[in-house]
Amino acid sequence: MSESGDDNSLDSLTDDERKQLHEFCEVTGTEDLGSAISVLKAKQWNLQSAIHAFYEPNSPTPIPFEPTLASEEYLHQSAGTSQLAESQLRRRGPRVLTDIVDSEDSESRLNGEQQRSTARQVVKAPAFSWMPLLTWPFVLPWRISMVIVQSLLSLLGLRRIADDGVPRGSASEQASTLARQSAGSRGQTAADDARDFRLFFEETFGARHPPFFAGTYTRALEAARREVRHLVLVLWSAEHDDAEAMGQALTHPDVVAYLSQPQFIVWAGNVARSEAFQVASTLEAAAFPFIALAALKPQSRLGAATGERFQLQLVARIDGLPKLSNAQSASESDRLARFICRLIGDSIALHEAELWEARRDQEELEAERRLREQQNAAYDASLARDREREAEARVLEEARRIERQKEEDRLRDAQRAREMREQWQWATLARLLLEEEQETAAGADMCKLNLRLESGRRVVRAFPAGVQMQRLFDFVETRDVASQWESRGETPYGSDLHPVSPPEDYTHEYDFVLVSQFPRVVFADRQAILKDTLVANGMWPAATLIVEPLFEPDDDDDSVKDSEAKGGE
Repeated sequence: MSESGDDNSLDSLTDDERKQLHEFCEVTGTEDLGSAISVLKAKQWNLQSAIHAFYEPNSPTPIPFEPTLASEEYLHQSAGTSQLAESQLRRRGPRVLTDIVDSEDSESRLNGEQQRSTARQVVKAPAFSWMPLLTWPFVLPWRISMVIVQSLLSLLGLRRIADDGVPRGSASEQASTLARQSAGSRGQTAADDARDFRLFFEETFGARHPPFFAGTYTRALEAARREVRHLVLVLWSAEHDDAEAMGQALTHPDVVAYLSQPQFIVWAGNVARSEAFQVASTLEAAAFPFIALAALKPQSRLGAATGERFQLQLVARIDGLPKLSNAQSASESDRLARFICRLIGDSIALHEAELWEARRDQEELEAERRLREQQNAAYDASLARDREREAEARVLEEARRIERQKEEDRLRDAQRAREMREQWQWATLARLLLEEEQETAAGADMCKLNLRLESGRRVVRAFPAGVQMQRLFDFVETRDVASQWESRGETPYGSDLHPVSPPEDYTHEYDFVLVSQFPRVVFADRQAILKDTLVANGMWPAATLIVEPLFEPDDDDDSVKDSEAKGGE
């Protein structure tokens, strides 16, 4: 093989382009890679367009298909083998099945007249001879008459009769067939064509038939490659006279049972539709009905570069209805059914080893795929568990962080509250000492009170009669800082007591009340005048009051207060 230029080298092609090049070389039989790449590039790597461009009228005739030994044996055994059947016994190159790609150019060429003319048997042009020169006086009037008759039939809409003669079968059957063919593939997909052919076949020959693949030709190829199965292609032409005989053979119980086995995929199409027409053109069907068997075979050296070891190739074909030996004990449909089953069976037997190799490779690939899926599933499950644990750890850590933050905020608030309370106590003590100095100098009327603090310590102090009960509450609240002042003579804010001011935005809350035990009287009104309150309860000018907490203190608070009380005494 030769390579032309750097642009046409295999190294510069992508994997898809290598596949297109391999299929182009397999179909056309060319070994010139440079020319093949040039043709594919000129057609924008459209395989079907490139194949049509390769087979121009001035190009060499393509190398046809190579039949199996089984097909040669059966066709040679037929004493009356037709000229079309003999033509398929010539040496042919391997035929690789390729996907049919619809394009606007190919669709525009598929008009009804071309499809009908292609559906008929291919007849070779006669060689040159001197006989027409001697018979032209007789032939010329006959041809003129035929042209006139054909023109009249065409004007009456009977062009098919003008071309093929009076068709066989009932008028209703032929009208139904023509209606289906005239519909064409305009406005329909390839899948619709496959469904319509199945409906047509069931209406014509009954519901008993091989399981036709309900999809396009490309999908059938993909399924045969993926599932390692044989692909049976049936190309149908309702205008051919042998269509009825082939239809009866396909509905024969032996053929239906044989092709219904799981190893087969049967795809059938009407060549009057675009997809089947393109399949027939690609496979160079010489006559219709056309039946072919495709099996997986090892790739060539060029195909191995694409990464695929096996490719679907034709291993047997039937172009037209073969002429079998006339046996009195069997009908024509029985003989044709046996011929089809034997041809397909012998072809499968010849390639059974390759098919088993392909299936083994497919099983190995499937086992590797399942192993990878299991490994990926196990990895994904492990990764999911790790992510779940990480998520749980993050949630737990976040909860702990929030709890720590709350505790820090609580401690900070508590510390801030103690600091503000202590500052208030020092400022209140400074105010009380200043008021006592002023009252002592003025000589005010005094009341002697014996106060028992919450810690059990007793304090005896004289208070002016005109002060409010608030004075007694403030006195009790400042006893802790008063002990520190008396023992140290300084405050946390300096050695001078009077500059200490109460904190801003602070409201002191008293957690105790003053009570008299005999009789029990609770003094909770801090705004009442001291003398008036004591006189009203018969306690003037001396009284004993007890500091009673509003709630039960904690053990830690009791120990702290006890230690402070002992230190104060």
